[in-house]
Amino acid sequence: MGHSQWFDLYSKMPVCMQNAACSLAGVNMRRDRYNNTFHNALEFLRQSQWWSLAGQQAYQNEQLRLVIEHAYQTVPYYREIFDARKLTPRDIRTTEDLHKLPVLEKSTIRKRFRDLHSKGWPQKRIRHGHTGGTTGTSLQLISDMDTQPWQWAVWWRHRERFGLKLHDPFIVFAGRDVVPLTSMDPPVWRRNLPMRQTYMSVHHLTEKNMPPVADYLCSRKVNYYSGYPSAIYLLARYFLDRRIRLPHPPHVVVTGAETLLPHQQAVISRAFETDVADQYGASEQCGNISECERHIYHVDMEFGVVEFLPLAGMPDNMRRIVCTGFHNFAMPLIRYDIGDIATLSGKPCSCGRQSPAVEKIDGRIESYIITPDGRQLGRLDFLFKDSAKIEEAQLVQDNINSVTVKIVRSPGYDSTDERSLDNEMHRYLGDKINIKFEYLSAIPRETNGKFRQIVSHILPHGDENRRNTL
Repeated sequence: MGHSQWFDLYSKMPVCMQNAACSLAGVNMRRDRYNNTFHNALEFLRQSQWWSLAGQQAYQNEQLRLVIEHAYQTVPYYREIFDARKLTPRDIRTTEDLHKLPVLEKSTIRKRFRDLHSKGWPQKRIRHGHTGGTTGTSLQLISDMDTQPWQWAVWWRHRERFGLKLHDPFIVFAGRDVVPLTSMDPPVWRRNLPMRQTYMSVHHLTEKNMPPVADYLCSRKVNYYSGYPSAIYLLARYFLDRRIRLPHPPHVVVTGAETLLPHQQAVISRAFETDVADQYGASEQCGNISECERHIYHVDMEFGVVEFLPLAGMPDNMRRIVCTGFHNFAMPLIRYDIGDIATLSGKPCSCGRQSPAVEKIDGRIESYIITPDGRQLGRLDFLFKDSAKIEEAQLVQDNINSVTVKIVRSPGYDSTDERSLDNEMHRYLGDKINIKFEYLSAIPRETNGKFRQIVSHILPHGDENRRNTL
């Protein structure tokens, strides 16, 4: 029976049997994520985060040489690249040598998918996956069976910084079809008992379902929430607007998969009376950046090389993220353009970790508005953060001369608010751009439930030959 047939059968089950199916799947999930590879990696990572910068760089260079040699010997695409450039693995000895190789684009992975596989890699070790596809068609990937446990070890090192333990009960807010879309009625959560996980579907966080979801959260005592910041923010707004307080607030809210915006962090923290811990990773499992206890992002140097490449027309400290992974020998990704932007800090962190610090993760390269007079503006959430009459907003740009503002209104929003917002936006975007308003009952999400505040298709990539490796 194929996956779609299984899911059709699952969708027709009563909720109690769906919970049982989720728990059964949780047995395999726990085995695949939290095996010996995971525990050994986590123990190593607990120690290595305190190494000197020189020690971490030496480790990176050692791992990089292994990946480069393996890719040259077994991956047709990389052998072709090396031969065309008259290079051998001896020419890539340190991270400073990576600029000799081209940046790997998503389009190349789609065109050369098979040629990026390591030939002769044992089939029993291969796991199939894909990216979320927030900017278009998802990207098909394969990985080694040890790649996922390594990724989870990096994520759990981050969670441990905020006092969490592996078997703590938690609620996750994400976009898989664990709750079938054929029914929008509560309960909109399912239980995975072996993982001590409750899965809350972000697709089902409708106005009608907010009261039962709030009641459920108030009835549970869990150690943490995790998931998409946009979904958790909507719930937090609901709690604040109705002055609801959790009897047992979570110890921390862990966010990821989307850019955490400052106003989202503030509202989540206030509504749930807790800390918010953010980390940046990707489905491609080739790079990671995690917050420390001081809420400074640090590059997880043991997981891969993260290069920060300058972008044309952007401030010097705003860089494109390019990654080389260490732990997927089934399909090595070398200098992979992940499609996101970060703002570099340039300052050491007081936590004592010497890995490079990042001030903030700015989001997708496409998540910038370009004005007719040449300005490039991202993170415009501050335009809406102080308005209690706007539930949610999204900026969409299809051409350089105009921007459409999609708004979900709260009660009391009127033409005066629109004029005020229009004036404020022109103040930042200039007078030459046309601003249109569109009012919706809900902002459409991507197919995986993710939300992007700015959607633009007109920002070009920068000069990939300029570089800064960390």
